Amino acid sequence: MQVTLTIRHGEASETIKQFAHDQVEGLARYFERLVEADIVLGHEVHGDRYIAEIRLHTSTDTHFAGAEAGDFRTAVDLTIEKLRRQLVRHKEKLNGRPLTKEERELLFAAQPVVEGGDLPVPREWDRLSSEEAIARLRQSGEEVLVFLDNEDGAVKIARRYEGGEIDVVEAESFEIEER
Repeated sequence: MQVTLTIRHGEASETIKQFAHDQVEGLARYFERLVEADIVLGHEVHGDRYIAEIRLHTSTDTHFAGAEAGDFRTAVDLTIEKLRRQLVRHKEKLNGRPLTKEERELLFAAQPVVEGGDLPVPREWDRLSSEEAIARLRQSGEEVLVFLDNEDGAVKIARRYEGGEIDVVEAESFEIEER
């Protein structure tokens, strides 16, 4: 996603600029087809107001939100929260139904960090042994199961091949395929 940042009537520190950029990039968690974002940060001396406005272009629509606060960080947080709600509603419209309570919980769950590593993993991933993962894959009939190994805490993938053979590998051993 292309992000442009404009400062109006004042200055903002690099920390605030990076914070705003990171927050906008994080919105991709709620709607995958984000194309472009325009961030405008402003400071009005009269009344000592900090303003954040964000226009977000998706593949199907444009969303806008703005907020005023006593500092840039709070203004950005308020604006991001407004955009998050807009994107969730937009996704519900596109899906033709509201998200279920479980889908909302999964979508908004905090991303914990694997102990001993820096890979964020979704909360719903199960902690299993490799044997348990293979058994679950056989029972479910699915082709792939991603899990946390309860012995070493590594992210692993169990995969069923066409012949029915199941293999378990660490996620780090995979290379990204270019499409």
